[in-house]
Amino acid sequence: MEETVRTNAPGQAGPVSEPEDEPCSSGADLGERAREALDLWAALLRVTNTIHARVTEDLIGLGITPEEVELLMRLSRAPEERLRMVEVSRSLLLSKSGVTRLVDRLEQRGLVERASCPEDRRVVYTTLTERGRQAFNKADPLLAAAVTEHLGCHLGAQEIAAMQKGLRKVLAAEDGAAAK
Repeated sequence: MEETVRTNAPGQAGPVSEPEDEPCSSGADLGERAREALDLWAALLRVTNTIHARVTEDLIGLGITPEEVELLMRLSRAPEERLRMVEVSRSLLLSKSGVTRLVDRLEQRGLVERASCPEDRRVVYTTLTERGRQAFNKADPLLAAAVTEHLGCHLGAQEIAAMQKGLRKVLAAEDGAAAK
């Protein structure tokens, strides 16, 4: 196994083992790997919760939450600016009831509307309204600036790329496992 050097804290460097590509189910001793995975998981939760709180504070003046902006963004990028409710649930990683509450809040404010599918009445679409598009256009630059300030400014381009690569790898593996 090859060792690399990474900065542990400003001004401190130390040897770090590259992750092994062998699967966890190989029967190898998982003690150290499990501790490292748990530490990483805890760090991801802390970072996610911290950044979410900071971004929420930055958006408070607009009266919109990061989850609401994310839904408006997904709708703005979707064909015909609409998504099936099940697609919203999947893309936002929310439960059906969570999506229903989110869409209810946005619908009450006139930012989205629901529409039934004429071919299949079981399918319900969420569609972006003109007012929702305007709200998204105001919130999107603030969200981007907040995420950059609270997350992006603390990491270099190579660190961001490495984290994205690692997280995509985990998601792909877990999506594959869920499909089985």
